[in-house]
Amino acid sequence: MSEFEHYDTINRSIEDLIRFLNSISIEAEIKSHLENDYLIACDFYSAYKANPSNLQDHSEGRSAFMGLYELYKWIWAVKDSKEFEKIRPHLNLLIQASPRINSFVPMINPVTNKQDDKTNKFIEAIVGFFAIAYGSDVDLDDPVKSSNGSNPDIIFTFEHQRISIACKTPRSKKSSSIFGNIRSGAKQISESDCDFGYILLNVMNIIEEEHSDIEDNIFTDIKDPTIILRNSIKHIYDNILNEWESELNDLFKTHKKVSPIVITVIHSTTKLIFHPMIVSTSLKQTLATDFRNTETYEENLMIIPKLFNEFIHNRTANNLINLSNLIWIKI
Repeated sequence: MSEFEHYDTINRSIEDLIRFLNSISIEAEIKSHLENDYLIACDFYSAYKANPSNLQDHSEGRSAFMGLYELYKWIWAVKDSKEFEKIRPHLNLLIQASPRINSFVPMINPVTNKQDDKTNKFIEAIVGFFAIAYGSDVDLDDPVKSSNGSNPDIIFTFEHQRISIACKTPRSKKSSSIFGNIRSGAKQISESDCDFGYILLNVMNIIEEEHSDIEDNIFTDIKDPTIILRNSIKHIYDNILNEWESELNDLFKTHKKVSPIVITVIHSTTKLIFHPMIVSTSLKQTLATDFRNTETYEENLMIIPKLFNEFIHNRTANNLINLSNLIWIKI
């Protein structure tokens, strides 16, 4: 399957993942997202084995299958690190949370029947994996016994500086809501014991329609679904700058430790025609957006976004290589 991993390889990796999680006493609760994802991923793989050329009706299983494989690769990148234990409280979220950031997650958790704050927290685990892979002295805000939003989620040492990342998962695409998330992240970073910090937005829950369009269609070129997602985010961000330009400029002048380069994570799945088959692929993008009305471009502000892009694409080299998937959005 050329550059695509074979489904048999992916299935073996998922089984390795489940065995590893069980070995560290992480077992999904009944009706949880993780249990459901594993079951429908197994159904998808069984359907593939029965008829590899007819998988059009298995979009949800495909998304779960690829999502679990992404989780496997992120965990495998850091599981042997001496700092891996620091991520355990976040991995414990898997008992109830969704391991996927490649699809929209319902607001109500199927286990607790309450708002699904645990899945919102799981993006912090992925950023925690990144911090362990590229940094040292990682400090993670406990996802359960948290600081009630007063601290950034992750602080780590990188090139002799303490870097913080405040993760936000907006539930609304309204400009006021996005600005509120940026303002909240800036306040957390500014008041924390760090030298510099970044705001990271996980936008999967505000592009539900675009994700559904991509998941339900078959493309001949991966650039086409990529552009759909990117343009959707650019439209949302254009509205924010138009409505909150003055407030954004004041915010970054006031909070000098906060990078005006906001990191955005988009993670979806799609289908591509890969003759003679239709194959599934994860569709990952890391967007870097400057929320100031300025023409200034500071390369040093892009180092962390570039490295995070390397990690989200499962490349953990120690130097900056193959950064073409990092998209710079000018608004």
